Amino acid sequence: MTIKNICLTGHTSSGKTSLIETIAYLHKLTNSFGTTSLLDTDEEEKKRKTTTFLKVFPIKTKNYKINLIDTPGFSDFIGEILGGVHASENIGIVINSQNPIEVGAERSWFLATEKTKSPIFFIVNHFDKENLNFENIINQLNENFSPRIIPLTIPIYENNNFKGIVDVVAKKAYLFEKGELKETNNPHENLTNTYYEKITETVAETNEELLNKYLEQGELPQDEIIKNLKEAYKQKLLFPLFVTSAKIPESVKILLKYLESIAINADELDSIKPNDKDLVALVFKTISDPYKGRVSFIRVFSGKITKDSTITNTTKNAKEKVTVLVEIAGDQHNPINECLTGDICATYKLEQTLSGDILSSLDNPPIKPIEYPEPLFEKGVEPKTKADEEKLSSAINRILEEDPTFKAYRDHDVKQFVISTIGDVHLDYIVSKLKNKYKVNIEITPRKIPYLETIKGKAQAIGKYVKQSGGRGQFGIAHIELEPLPRGQGFEFVDRIVGGVIPKNFIPSVEKGIRNAMEEGVLSGNRVVDVRAILFDGKYHEVDSSDLAFQIAGAMAFREAMSKANPIILEPIMSLQIMVPDSMLGDVIGLLNTKRARIMGMETSERKGWQLIKAEAPWMEITDLPVELKSATQGKAIFSMKLSHYEEAPSNISQQIISESKKNQEEKV
Repeated sequence: MTIKNICLTGHTSSGKTSLIETIAYLHKLTNSFGTTSLLDTDEEEKKRKTTTFLKVFPIKTKNYKINLIDTPGFSDFIGEILGGVHASENIGIVINSQNPIEVGAERSWFLATEKTKSPIFFIVNHFDKENLNFENIINQLNENFSPRIIPLTIPIYENNNFKGIVDVVAKKAYLFEKGELKETNNPHENLTNTYYEKITETVAETNEELLNKYLEQGELPQDEIIKNLKEAYKQKLLFPLFVTSAKIPESVKILLKYLESIAINADELDSIKPNDKDLVALVFKTISDPYKGRVSFIRVFSGKITKDSTITNTTKNAKEKVTVLVEIAGDQHNPINECLTGDICATYKLEQTLSGDILSSLDNPPIKPIEYPEPLFEKGVEPKTKADEEKLSSAINRILEEDPTFKAYRDHDVKQFVISTIGDVHLDYIVSKLKNKYKVNIEITPRKIPYLETIKGKAQAIGKYVKQSGGRGQFGIAHIELEPLPRGQGFEFVDRIVGGVIPKNFIPSVEKGIRNAMEEGVLSGNRVVDVRAILFDGKYHEVDSSDLAFQIAGAMAFREAMSKANPIILEPIMSLQIMVPDSMLGDVIGLLNTKRARIMGMETSERKGWQLIKAEAPWMEITDLPVELKSATQGKAIFSMKLSHYEEAPSNISQQIISESKKNQEEKV
């Protein structure tokens, strides 16, 4: 049986999920069509009325098995979209007929053309809506994406009524009638001929013999066009376009006919030459199931996986035992004994394998792990009760298993548990999942910024810790001098004790006390960096001196010296790269100007009509930048950031940080 894998992408509400349901209906696999009830069964999806994670639904005919992959429309779920795209050799971009150039459609186009070599087709869906102009839609798609987007079907659309469809290659028109396609006269004969000629021209480009024949005769026989249409699609000489309404099953029938004939097969990938011996597979999705455990979705590119076999995760360099093998159909898992080349399956309870990993018998498999974007929208999380604290760790680990675009960690510098997501929609989804699925009550708090403290001047101080009130006491006196170090040098301790005024065994105690004191600076309680502490004098007592006494003396001396050495606050400066369309450049620059940002440069992006902005900005100003950029650019901007360096905070910012620190201390008391 020939296997094809097709990933449907596009903007949210373009109708990807409902299309798959209608295709399932046409194959008598469900009784409903044009809705999302077949695939969107998760409680979060029902609540949000949108797809939040990818699904796989196989369609089987006499000669083919087509694995349809449904992906979310929101860009915040980019990890799911990437998984679907990398598991497929065909990408279908679903377009909303009422708004063809939506950000999700643009994202799908760029993802398909820049991150994969897969051929692409378009589905203009929702053609049952009112006030639609088909030729205007095609013009918009040609202008924004490619002039090689050519319709293979034309809608018969009269008086706001989607009545039928024209098969351009067959040059036949059909009306929708009681679930069937009834042949009729073609009301769009001129338009059909125009598109037929364009299709002929692109098919002629597939090989030199056809091109010469076309140039000599001015046309090609219809059977040769049909025969070579798949090659034109595979070479990306044309991007076929189909018109449908998921609510009218008859409109999907011709789409299905062409998917069977022109969608490339799983064994026709140019980048991988499959064989029966060498296993090459990709884990493109992971689910943490309360009953099945970790469920790994696998696309097999070469070789096969059999039940009760051992496979190698080359990404983690680990052996994994396959005890269960299933075929996936939405939320149904059907047991199988083997998963062959080109197919998609799932297994349970792999110990180390996660989304994006490669499974292979080869040391250097011909595919690479999926590269997921870094989550940059960070917030603090605080469990409301002790019981919630205990449940939070387990719940977070479950979500981390499932979602490669989610991170969670404890930032020890600011004593905060932090979660990182792609954006606000992703954050809301994670929080809702924690509360509703895992029953963890949490509070989301602003991200605490890891400021630092240092000094600009020199100062000396005496740390004196003396307690003598009968019996053994405590005695330790340390004289130190502080001076600044160049930025990034950290800490240096210098021992200049002479004459044994402090015994050698107590000098490390003074250093330890200073290091401990550096964890909380005198201004805002943040960590101290870039100082040199010179221990040059002191006193000890033969009986009462101790390690603890000199630790405390060192800490006391440090705090006093730092207070006198012109202490300052350092704020983290982030390096930003933002790619935006030319038309939105001014809006983004204006936004950055409100963030104390410095524009370091701009250059033309490799993506036509886009600019790359390089900038630096204080972290405190841009904690919500991922969401603000999405709002300012309608979700089009591509954004990355990383820590660049630390700089002295302006005086007004320093005062703000100090005031907030004092307020927090008072609230704790």
